[in-house]
Amino acid sequence: MWVSFDGRNRQALQHGDSLYVTTSVYPVPSICAQDQISDWFDSLGECLHWNVRKKQKQIDELSDLTHSSSDTLEELDANNHEERPSDT
Repeated sequence: MWVSFDGRNRQALQHGDSLYVTTSVYPVPSICAQDQISDWFDSLGECLHWNVRKKQKQIDELSDLTHSSSDTLEELDANNHEERPSDT
């Protein structure tokens, strides 16, 4: 079994080990940006990277087209217009 006190560095508990959890007689005051619950969830979200999207690499569109086909953009556009049925 593992135990972690800061959410990051875990310690192994071996058979026969004991863990006692108590409150301190010297409480640690804390300053909250909003309230304890909101601050806890914000901290957790930051640690777990919730709602964070990695910056994606740019696509080199012209390079992709030349590697996938020898058609030019104009040829592709002309072909698309020819294949579409008329609206009449």
